[in-house]
This record gives sequence, structure tokens and C-alpha cells, in this order.
Amino acid sequence: MAPRDPRILLSPDPEDDQIIVSRQKLDKLLREKDEEIDRLRRELERLRPALEKSREKNSKLSDKADQLQGKLEGLQNSLAVLGTNGKTAAAVGVPSSRTFFKQPRPPPEERRKPGGQPGHPGTTRPRPTPNAPERVLSLRACPHCSTRLGEPCGEWRHTITDAPAWALVVFDLVFQRYKCSGCGERVHAPIPEGYRGDFGPGLKTLVAELRALGLSHEKIREFLEMTLHLAPSEATLLAMEEGVAESLDGTYQALGEELRDATRTPNAEGDETSFPVDGETEQVWVGVSPITTVYLTQHDRQVEKGARSGDAAARMWEGYTGTLTHDGLASYTSVKGADHQWCLVHLNRELQKVEAAHGIEVRGFRRKEPPKFTRAGRPPREFLKFAAGARARWRKEVQWVEGHPASTLRRRERRYRRAVRRMGRFLARPWTDEDVVRIAGTMRKGLETIFTFVRLPGVPWSSNGAERELKVPVGIRKTQGGRKTERGTWVMDRILTVWRTCRKRGLRFWDVVLERLMWTRSARGPPLPASMG
Repeated sequence: MAPRDPRILLSPDPEDDQIIVSRQKLDKLLREKDEEIDRLRRELERLRPALEKSREKNSKLSDKADQLQGKLEGLQNSLAVLGTNGKTAAAVGVPSSRTFFKQPRPPPEERRKPGGQPGHPGTTRPRPTPNAPERVLSLRACPHCSTRLGEPCGEWRHTITDAPAWALVVFDLVFQRYKCSGCGERVHAPIPEGYRGDFGPGLKTLVAELRALGLSHEKIREFLEMTLHLAPSEATLLAMEEGVAESLDGTYQALGEELRDATRTPNAEGDETSFPVDGETEQVWVGVSPITTVYLTQHDRQVEKGARSGDAAARMWEGYTGTLTHDGLASYTSVKGADHQWCLVHLNRELQKVEAAHGIEVRGFRRKEPPKFTRAGRPPREFLKFAAGARARWRKEVQWVEGHPASTLRRRERRYRRAVRRMGRFLARPWTDEDVVRIAGTMRKGLETIFTFVRLPGVPWSSNGAERELKVPVGIRKTQGGRKTERGTWVMDRILTVWRTCRKRGLRFWDVVLERLMWTRSARGPPLPASMG
């Protein structure tokens, strides 16, 4: 009897059918399994270099992602304060004199009411005095029933202010010649700057004032063509503007001397902003007093591109021994003879930058209010404590100065020393937050300049006045892209200085320029009065 073929019975699940597999079939299945494992192993070995390369590339991409994340956080921190840097301000059109954080609108009950505010004197436009014949409006018939009207039974008056119709005044300039009996030479009267060239002083003054307002030569030419049917070339407009600046040079020098004279200007403010000149980034410096504004454009080409030179600050404030309020820029350390006041608004902006980065609503330091969070996350508790402590100390001294305007110098000195000691101890605490350590270290370097306004009466604790005056060159930078030549900035400095100073002193820029244009080039001209009064 032949032996029976062995079978293997696999135990199926109850619902499955029975499957009988022979030994040969099982061997075949095992061989196929081994072959598949060998094939997969060979495929794995073939793909292993690519896998290792992918892992290495993934690691590099991960490191790069971390670096980009850090740069993104830095960019997000700076987006709220683009205007604190002259280059970014020029790029996005944000003047550096503005607040660079979007403030939420206060609720209706906290908004300021329109019109005059309590504590401020009311102002109205002065009633003009008529200087032209009156214009009479009369009727011949009733507008309701068409009945013919007789003589008027009364009148009602209303004063109208209007501009005259513009027209060019064309005249011949006659030079009367004389023969000197002493030397025998033929002589004539000197030619004032206003009569040099083909155009008179009124037209030159108009061009200079339009340039001060920020209009380009193209816009001025279009305005003159449409209004007066006159289309001078760009070179002619440049010559007019330059002639006005040359006639104002003596006044510009006199205003600079007045600003640097501590007797006439005991307290001043300074600020600076970037300004393109012939494709290079220069700096426009401004010096401000209550009645004077002086501009100076830096022309130190040997200075590193984009840097702000201490030499320019020293030249701007050469010999000044009063008190200078500024933003704490290191260049101002070159002004050796002056007392320095660090602008508290700029100091507070260092805190606002960190608040913006952490999603905290930025705040001023005059109002005592808790922080408001604009997004979820862990608040930087140490920074909040530091910010509250610094602002409280600034606010306390500002309130004391405003509440004790008649304090003696001795009392002010004691108060100043006490404020410096308290702030010094506060900054010297063992802070660990990275932002706090950085800001505290910066403040320690200029600790004695934070509270100068407490020690000396009349010193402004912010440089807002200088920032407001910087809006003028910032507007020129935004609309015209700066100046093409250094000579162009020389002209701009003189025109803007006299224009802004006239505004502060209640003088008409038109009258001042016309007067200066009628002086000869050899004459410096009289200085500007302090005011019209």
C-alpha cells in the first residue's frame, strides 16, 4: 500500500472554509516570501543613500526655518515702528516724527469733544478790514410776485475776503548811468538780487514759497502756465530758487548764531532724519527753539553710508552751552558744552517696541493704566514690572515739575538727585528678561540726562517740537525723493529755515524774502525780528 501524501490542515475561523496546503505548496510560499524579503532589503539598500540625503536636507531646512522664524519675529517687532529708522520711513512713506503704533480708538465716552478744549484760550479768525470798494447786490423786481421794487428800506452787510485776479506785471528796468567827476568812470546803481535775470522779485518769491511747501519744479511750472500763462524752464526755476537762497544766506547764518547762543536760546531741541542726496543717504539735522528753526544737511561723504555723524551734530551745535533735548543718539555726545536731556517719549518707545512684539497694547507714560493684551499667550511678567516701574518714575517727575513751576534751583537740585538715585537703584536690580536687560543697560549709560528737566527750569522733557519741524524735509523726501545735488540741499536749508522761523514769529515769508531780494549781494540784510509785535 503506497504511503499517503502528507497534508497540513490550517485551522480556519468558524465562518471560513477549510484550506488544505501541501508541503510543496508551503515550501513555495516560503520561498516566495524569502525572495520578497530579499527584494525589499535590496530596494532598501538602494534607497538608503537617498534617505540619508533627505534626512540631511531636512535637517538643513529645519535649521533654516528656525533662522527665518527668528528674522520674521524681528521683522514683526519692527513693523510697528518702521518710522524709527530713516531708511524704513523713506521706504514706506512714514515720517519719523509720527507715533509708529496703531492706537485703537477710545470708547465714545473717552473721546475728546470737538472744538476748544477746557483750559485752552479760545481762538477765532480776526475780522478783516475792507480795503477795496464795496460790491452792492440789488433787486429791481420782487422774486416772489415780480412786482417792481422802489428804493431799498435797509441793508445787510457781510465782509468777503477774496484773492485778486493774477496777472503778470511786465516793466523795463532802467539803469541811470553817471560819469564820476573824480575818477572819470561810468557808474550805475548796484543790481539787487531781485532784478537779476529776466524775472522780478515777486515771481522769485512765489517760486521759493511753493518749493518750501513741497511742490516739484514740474508742478510749479504747470501752476504758472495755467495761472499766468508763463512756462519757465526747470533751469530757470532752479536759478530763481538759488537766487532766493543766496539772498537769505545772511539771515540763515544769523538764525544759526541765535540758536547756538545760550543767552538767547537757553533751551533747545534737536532731531535728525535720513535724506537722499544724489543717490546717497545723508542726514538732515534740525535745531529748534520756541521762535527759531534751523536746518543743516550733512555732507560728510567720508562717513559710512547711512550713518549719522557726530561731526555734523558738533557743527550744528558748535559752542552751544544751553540745554539740548534730543533722542539720545550717540552723535549728540560730541556737543560737549551743553547740558543734555534725553527725550522721555523716545525712551518710552523702547518699551512700546517690546509691547508690540508681545501683543500688548502700546501705552504712553503719562496715564497710569494696566496693560491690555491683544492676543493670547504668556505675558512677560518681568518686562511688565520693569515698564510699569520706569513709567511711574518718569510720570512722577513730570507731574512734580508741572505742579511746582516756581520751585527754587536748590529744591530742584535736591529733587533731581533723588530721582537719579531712585532710577539708578531700579535699573541695577538683578533683571533677567532679555529686553529688560538691554533697555536697562542703555538707560544706565545716560542716567544723568533722563531728569535734567527736573534740575533746570524750562527744559522740555520731550523733543516733539523738533520732530514736528522734521515733517517738512520728510515730506520733501516722500514727494520728491530728496535732492539731486549738495547745492540743492544748501538752497533747501536756507529757504526752509527762514520759512519755518517766519511761521513761528508771525511774519510773512513773502515780505521777508521780498525785502532780502532788494538788498545787494554784498549786504547781509537786517536780522529777523523776534515777532511782529
